[in-house]
Amino acid sequence: MNDNNSHTDNVETKWLHPNEVLRLQRLKLKKKQLQARIKPKQNSSQDNTNKQVFGSFVASATANKRTNPFVKNSENKRFRVNSIENEESSDQTLFKLLNLSETNSSVNGISQPTTFTNVLKASQEPEKKSEAVDIGKPWIPIDWALKSKVRLMSSKAFAWNQKLKVSEEASGITAFVRCLDNNSETTVDTSSNAKFHQCCLYWQYPFLPWLNLFPRSTNNTSKETSIASTSTIRESLQKSWCDSLRSLFQLVRTRQCPYFYVCTNNFTVIFRAAGICGYTEMNAIITPTTRGFRQLLKQEDIDFIMPLKSRRTSDQMQDGNDTTETVESAAAEEDEGADEKWLQSMGINAEDIKQINYTQARISQKTECEIDSSEQSLVFIEGMEVNGLYNFLLNTKSVTNATGPLAGIPPTLLSQVAFQGGTLCALKVKESKVRIDEVNYFSLEITGPVLPHLIHNLCALHPADQNLIATFANLNSTLAFNKIKVVENSQKENQSTSGFNVFGEMNLSDCGLNPTILKHFCSSNIEHICNIESIKYNVETKTYILGSNLF
Repeated sequence: MNDNNSHTDNVETKWLHPNEVLRLQRLKLKKKQLQARIKPKQNSSQDNTNKQVFGSFVASATANKRTNPFVKNSENKRFRVNSIENEESSDQTLFKLLNLSETNSSVNGISQPTTFTNVLKASQEPEKKSEAVDIGKPWIPIDWALKSKVRLMSSKAFAWNQKLKVSEEASGITAFVRCLDNNSETTVDTSSNAKFHQCCLYWQYPFLPWLNLFPRSTNNTSKETSIASTSTIRESLQKSWCDSLRSLFQLVRTRQCPYFYVCTNNFTVIFRAAGICGYTEMNAIITPTTRGFRQLLKQEDIDFIMPLKSRRTSDQMQDGNDTTETVESAAAEEDEGADEKWLQSMGINAEDIKQINYTQARISQKTECEIDSSEQSLVFIEGMEVNGLYNFLLNTKSVTNATGPLAGIPPTLLSQVAFQGGTLCALKVKESKVRIDEVNYFSLEITGPVLPHLIHNLCALHPADQNLIATFANLNSTLAFNKIKVVENSQKENQSTSGFNVFGEMNLSDCGLNPTILKHFCSSNIEHICNIESIKYNVETKTYILGSNLF
């Protein structure tokens, strides 16, 4: 027994290695942590006791607390300005060097100097958007895009309807065919129904009642065999179509027709007379187009431009006249010849040069095909080149499909003026009542090829003391017609537009448009042209508001 005790004393008095000391400390620390987890309740009860003792002590100490003579009233409290003097001084120096005007902000009535901290805080704060009230314009924009449907809605009953009397239908046709002005004194019936029927008439060729030739889509036609399956019928239709196109083209040249449309299965062309939109010469617009079609125009030596085509930076540094496709092709040929001579001088054989040219041609062709059937593929032709386009449409066979439901049927011609071979057609009208947002509306749906002048005539016929909302179903392939307005304005900077517009109106006085509407169509103001999805007439301001949701 005594031996064991002596052995223990020797162990305790022995020197320990530092690692052993650290190990023992870690064991003690773990032991303490284990004891703290085992007895949490005892510690919490002791804490509560300590808190009660400390609370009673604080209460006794504060019972006899003296009032602080330096305490300020909350009403006279000074608000802290969120800026730092050092930052303010450096910021103000920077603003002075930049010659910027200082804009002081205020916090609770106290002005703050302009600092970077304040600017960053202001940018993070949500802006309070004030609702801007659109008062509209006193005129209706011109939309050159074709439409397949328009719906008119009003809270009051329309002054016209689809049920016509014999005299109203006859007077409407007479006034339309003779291009009589609604305000002129005539012996025909001038009631609202007669005028409305006059607005819903148009001329079309060819007109086949069993085929839907507008819009020219194979999905909207029957799958039955086309009537033009035999060569005799095809030749007769093509000859008659050429006579109709020649008649319309002569009317536009003599300014007795403001415009007409040629609708094919692949593209749409609009011919416009000189004076329309401020142009001094007749012009034509084609959209959409493909590279193959543009190559055919080049082969016929028809000069055209593509104003909506996005140009490369290198192209933009060149002269503006280089936008003409024929000029670009001629310059490209010259460059190719110079490149071949340079490659030959470098010792490259003819086969390698041929392979390089072939690769370059494929890259160029791929770039040109990227814009096919898009808005950028729009082609604009003006002046004498329009005659070349007219001859091209007469002689080329690519404008008429050789297969499909519309095989052998020539393109659709649409006009508001009578022409040789044209068929007088009427838009389909359907009346109904609709309820939107617990409000009843009288609805009038008009289906068919809606030409640009229709909405102008209808709004002129609509009473000024009744509200009106019109929504349109646009033909998407023709929306690019309205995007050429910026190019038009840039090309006419040096023209005396005011004087020319007057002469344009006088020369187009027999084109069939109302004088007030004709003045609007002859204007060169780019704000007068835009795409219209819906339009609302405001009775209070007597203006027209454009938008997508006008209810």
